[in-house]
Amino acid sequence: MLSQTFTQVKKFRSAGNYAAALNLIAASELRSDEDAFEAVICSFTAGDFENVLKHGGTYRWRQSWPLKASQALAGMILRKDPAAALALAKAAAGEPGANWDAVAVYLILLQANGLIDDAAAYVRKHAQNPPPDEILLLTVLGEIAVATNDWMRAYTLAMSVLAVDPNNYRALVFSSMANYEFGNIHESLGNAMRANRVNPNGQPATLQLMRCYNKLGDFYSTLSAFRNVSSEKSILPEIHAQHGVAYARLGAIGKAIEAYNTALDSTHKPITAIKGLLKIYINTGAEQELKDLLARHGGDVHGDIESVNSLALYRLLQRDLEDSYRLFRQAFELTRDHEVALTSLQWPVPEPRLRHDYEQLTLLKQGGKLSESGARALDVLTQYHDPTNDVRRSFAPTGAAGEALRGALAGFHHCPDSPFSGRALGENDYTAIESSFFSAHPKLVVIDNFLSPSALANLREFCEEATIWKSYFDNGYVGTTLPGGFSARVLLAIADELKQAMPKVIGDAPLTQAWAFKYDQRMQGINMHADFANVNVNFWITPDDGCEDKTTGGMVVYDVPAPANWTFEDYNGNSGKMQAFIEENNARPLRVPYHENRCVLFDSTLFHTTDEIHFKSGYCNRRVNVTFLFGKSRHTD
Repeated sequence: MLSQTFTQVKKFRSAGNYAAALNLIAASELRSDEDAFEAVICSFTAGDFENVLKHGGTYRWRQSWPLKASQALAGMILRKDPAAALALAKAAAGEPGANWDAVAVYLILLQANGLIDDAAAYVRKHAQNPPPDEILLLTVLGEIAVATNDWMRAYTLAMSVLAVDPNNYRALVFSSMANYEFGNIHESLGNAMRANRVNPNGQPATLQLMRCYNKLGDFYSTLSAFRNVSSEKSILPEIHAQHGVAYARLGAIGKAIEAYNTALDSTHKPITAIKGLLKIYINTGAEQELKDLLARHGGDVHGDIESVNSLALYRLLQRDLEDSYRLFRQAFELTRDHEVALTSLQWPVPEPRLRHDYEQLTLLKQGGKLSESGARALDVLTQYHDPTNDVRRSFAPTGAAGEALRGALAGFHHCPDSPFSGRALGENDYTAIESSFFSAHPKLVVIDNFLSPSALANLREFCEEATIWKSYFDNGYVGTTLPGGFSARVLLAIADELKQAMPKVIGDAPLTQAWAFKYDQRMQGINMHADFANVNVNFWITPDDGCEDKTTGGMVVYDVPAPANWTFEDYNGNSGKMQAFIEENNARPLRVPYHENRCVLFDSTLFHTTDEIHFKSGYCNRRVNVTFLFGKSRHTD
């Protein structure tokens, strides 16, 4: 048990007041193992490694766990046998009487040895509910949460640490990282700026500054942050990669390539740099450089979902639909292998998400297309489904029941490789349609009979049956994207034919993204937003019989675009700001009512939203819209 003096030392240490803690240690006598170990831990967290070795090596230990833990830290500091240091730390943490700091030392050694999965497993078994006053442990747990992409836990742990020590550099950094992943970029930037004040030009905080500046489009601030650390002998590879991102977005392609290649000269090769070079070579048509990149880093490229998706879009632009389809399926397989649907599953599970999957699996069962995994999933979902359930209800069972529900909702139980041949677009005069688009204000045309009957039937069946709807949104609708499985052959044929049919409107602009949304009849659709493309192609495939009010159900497009200096977060998530802009600029709404097989093609930067939806109940009556985005006109990275 800590003496009164060393209890105060720990309080000083926990609050980040290392000067007071170390002065008190220097003025005090070590009278117990617990006091001596606190002196070791305090010296270690303060970066005073000389006194770690002194206190650990000269004190006459009575118990074995603090001796082993101290020896483990000494081994790490002196860079002796890492396996031996880890073994000592493990033994110390497992002994009776070992305190939470000994556990923290073991977790630190696991991370130092690259054993993140082992660290995460230990945490799940032994440290799920850590004491709120064990700041070192909380900090280490937060860093493990970051390493395993458990951002909510990382954020929660950061808040616990910062409540005691507002200037804890490590907690500020991983709080910044968590906020970045949540999309709270300004808060992430604030965390990083504060960390940078605590430890000026420390590389972890500098990296976060650069990531945030790049996300916000403040590229010259990124360059400035880089210059503050550029004289360091060793620079984190990811810092060079973010340097490349800034140059690429400023159009300084040569400097961007140089920065990316510098990042890739390290042992750790950041995927950011590989993706950056991939985009440059694709966008500039640098075929030989692209081949060389794939030869050097093909494993990394083909193991990254976004990179494979980029290659698939490139092959589509080259009109090699078969290879494009192959690559999209590869991206989808990576999505499954990486368990993206499981890690992104909203928990507790909202009732509308569960209802959608229940209804879809029921349809597959009725059609004799339900797989074994689908049948098991349907059995699980049946336990929670009730037609009278309120849309506000949610489900979060614990233990085995919770794991079963997660598996049921995250599983891709039916993903057909649906063939398609023949004409994809309906019979329309696209020369006249292009002329109408250019003369319209705002730039918008409505195209009825958009798809051929065979393409419409093929796509509708795919959307009804493919269990790829893994994204959930607050208004109750579900979504899917190209790398998430929404890459049916018919979809690629539609995109390809549309580019050929509208060379003046779409021209050389590549397809940059495609998605689909499926709506819950009890709720409403997408809130106001703009998109990052030149041209938005939005079309609807649910039969007209499903729509009860033919005067609504489509979309509303306003005759003003998002300002060019707005960030992605501004025009895609800040509803209050958008509404104020609409009102102050007296924007005029153009309402396009719902109609089966109707397409609305418009300038993607125009603010738009889903109109009121009034559709009949029943799974096949759910409103389904498909969106293509061609080209880019706004900041999105």
